Amino acid sequence: MSLLVLDNIKKHFGAQEVLRGATFSIDPGQKIGIVGRNGGGKTTLFRMIAREEQPDWGEVRVRKNARLGVVPQRPKFDPGQTAREYVTSGLDDLFETIGRYEACALEMGEAEGETLERLMAEHDRLGTRIEELGGWDTERKVETVLSGIGLPETHWDREAAVLSGGEKNRVALARELIGGHDLLLLDEPTNHLDLEGIEWLERYLKDLPTGVLIVSHDRRLLTNCINRIVELERGQLVAYSGNYPKYLQLKAEKFEAEFRAWEQQQEMLRKEDAFIKKHMGSQRTAEAKGRAKKLSHVERLEKPHHDVRRPFIKPPEAARGGERVLHTEKLSGGYGENVLLREVEIRIGRGERVGIVGPNGAGKSTLMKMLAGKLQPLGGQVVRGHGAICAYYDQDTSHLRDDHTPLEEVRRHYPEMTDQEIRDHLAKFLFRGDEVEKTIRTLSGGERARLSLSLLVLTRPSWFALDEPTNHLDLASRTALEEMLSAFQGAIVCISHDREFLDGLCHKTIEVSEEGVFEFDGNYSAWRADKIARHEAATEARAAKEAAARKAARQREEAEKREEGRAGKRKGSGGGPGRGKSPKNPYMFEKLEKRIMELESELEELNSALATEEVYSDSERLKETQFRIAEVEAELEISNEEWASWETA
Repeated sequence: MSLLVLDNIKKHFGAQEVLRGATFSIDPGQKIGIVGRNGGGKTTLFRMIAREEQPDWGEVRVRKNARLGVVPQRPKFDPGQTAREYVTSGLDDLFETIGRYEACALEMGEAEGETLERLMAEHDRLGTRIEELGGWDTERKVETVLSGIGLPETHWDREAAVLSGGEKNRVALARELIGGHDLLLLDEPTNHLDLEGIEWLERYLKDLPTGVLIVSHDRRLLTNCINRIVELERGQLVAYSGNYPKYLQLKAEKFEAEFRAWEQQQEMLRKEDAFIKKHMGSQRTAEAKGRAKKLSHVERLEKPHHDVRRPFIKPPEAARGGERVLHTEKLSGGYGENVLLREVEIRIGRGERVGIVGPNGAGKSTLMKMLAGKLQPLGGQVVRGHGAICAYYDQDTSHLRDDHTPLEEVRRHYPEMTDQEIRDHLAKFLFRGDEVEKTIRTLSGGERARLSLSLLVLTRPSWFALDEPTNHLDLASRTALEEMLSAFQGAIVCISHDREFLDGLCHKTIEVSEEGVFEFDGNYSAWRADKIARHEAATEARAAKEAAARKAARQREEAEKREEGRAGKRKGSGGGPGRGKSPKNPYMFEKLEKRIMELESELEELNSALATEEVYSDSERLKETQFRIAEVEAELEISNEEWASWETA
């Protein structure tokens, strides 16, 4: 039985028809991504599913007793409630089920007959439900999710109400993730997560046994953990099996097939109309009338809609500058006593494409603002190259005047442009007709982002400094922005949580973290793979070092025991194994003891080498060393057995 069914949903806002017969269903365990243009009705659809809004027509049916998880946009916390306590409250159903399970177990101890059988059946059912809700280790589950979403451990027991806006949203997300819901509704869940948090969320959702309905513009997320895409277009929902790339393929094939069928029908209709007009009133009138009657019953195919509207962003002509855009010298930055960056040394050359990555709060935006000249450093300096001109994009769009219209805002910055030139320019960014006269305070986040981009490309910079340029942009707008930046001839430095954007645009990565600022020659995926490999190598080296220490201690103990045995034998008979007897071949016995000591010494050296960077960072040397350790251990085991069982005279 379906978890959720939307049946012919219609919704109007004034004269605007947002939904006009939207229909689809969700089965248990399905992972569904909803895509569509900004303002197309995705959030309205979510609100109706969550029963926060009612449709004008149609029905939203949720399976009886199904539990829906919805992340509130503005979470409310009880006075004094910590982040950990708020997230744990999402497990109330689990705690209640565990309580009933334990009470049932107590009752079973005194029950008999049919009552016992009933209690046993209920006990099994409750045990299964506990597993469905996440199992018994609730504390570990809470801490795993808090860590996964990127909330620092120092904040877990801090009062939730005093956290920043982004941290509050992450805490609210964590509470719903662990809730064991039958269907989880997520509206842009990656907005407040850093890149590692987004990748963690991907893995978590992929392994989640429950259903998920997610609105997202993150193409990598829609590719990695979604098995069905539902597109909201022109007020209707169209479902496609598979992830995001599969959706693009199927949508293109569907349009081509429908357009071909429409063209064929149009050709048939033209021919039939021509025949009817030609032969009506002639000797073939009866045939013409028959064809006309038949034609009147043909169901006309609607011309397939293919929405190709997207911003047309022509790249600005890059100002000619020197080979070096800028470099930093012992650059330090932060706010007051809160120093985020210390002695940063980086260099950006002409035409370079650089992505800045790192956890939230590490100082990425601070670094960008200093590079762009929007923030004074606390120490050191930014040395700009000859003719370096920066165009800076701020993710909060605070530079836009809320009381202005898009037309007035462009005129404020470029008074030499005529109104018609401004209108033509804004039309390329999908501001058409009366939309150029809206006040900026009424614009959506995506519209504000497009307006900021429209101002940005009117400059003539030698390099772009972009802080989260894809935030609030729908998929079509992101594609247009990527194409513009790819064609731009100058340097680009950008901060982004869109991995597809970083991979497609940047060939150099700067990591900002608590440990410092590090440069990597490669795009995001290459940097991430290298970081994971280094982390795994370091973890393996630590494990090998600990194992080596344990082996060395065990070998010392065994060597001491052998030495005690040798001493006892020497005391009893002048040397050699056996009870008061000498070995049959003292020379070979001495040679065996020498070989055992050589093997023990080599094994200790090999285990120590595993913990050195020159070995664990070189995969070939690491494999060779591990292989040799296995050989030495095998030979040593055989030699020790031979020594212990040496035949005596």
